[in-house]
Amino acid sequence: MFTNTSFAATKLDKAIVISIAAMLTMNIFVLTQQHAAQAIAAVPAPSATAQA
Repeated sequence: MFTNTSFAATKLDKAIVISIAAMLTMNIFVLTQQHAAQAIAAVPAPSATAQA
């Protein structure tokens, strides 16, 4: 009954894997964008009085 060792991925299995991969990719992209935005916000801007 359960002796079949070959596994054939169905369309649903492939769709699940693609969906999870897309979600992980988007999460990594958003986290890197947030990290870059925090680094830009942490850079102090020159004040107007220092230029005079």
